[in-house]
Amino acid sequence: VMEYVEGETLKDYLEKHGGKLSVAETLQLMKPVVQSLEEVHRMNLIHRDISPQNIMISKSREVKVLDFGGAREFLTTGEKSLSIMLKPGYALEEQYCTHGIQGPWTDVYALCATMYRCITGEIPPESIGRIRGDRLKKISEFGVKCPSNIEEAILKGLNSDRKERFQSMKELYVQLYDPVSYTHLTLPTIRL
Repeated sequence: VMEYVEGETLKDYLEKHGGKLSVAETLQLMKPVVQSLEEVHRMNLIHRDISPQNIMISKSREVKVLDFGGAREFLTTGEKSLSIMLKPGYALEEQYCTHGIQGPWTDVYALCATMYRCITGEIPPESIGRIRGDRLKKISEFGVKCPSNIEEAILKGLNSDRKERFQSMKELYVQLYDPVSYTHLTLPTIRL
């Protein structure tokens, strides 16, 4: 049973707005998502299915994460068999097998893929195909005016090597919204 949220998915919202959004609007919409996912990760859970279809914008412009049906507990060692769950373009190589090491970095990738989709109008190439040769275009290559620190943060979150990606939503939050060291940052508690 999930809360009924009256509104539209981010996917539908994008379609109504010409397929993409400004960098500023994307950052505004994704801020509560980053905060909520950080709270989920504090409970040792990962969502595993972040995409425009699972982000809802209510009539009052509240942004909510939906569909925790694929959420799973993660271990710090990552050594747990997980069901295969993925959406091409939003999923990582580690999600293509049952023993892939998944953790908060998995949701970081999917959220950065969602932001990339919002800003560029295109879904990133599948991560499994990027392992042999990265075909991910920079945001600026789409002719989008994007501050370099924001572009770098999103591209780092989309790194196909999990060790080179942000390891937590807190790290991503700091790079996108607050240049203060994340060791001093306390995110507000979010009710899911």
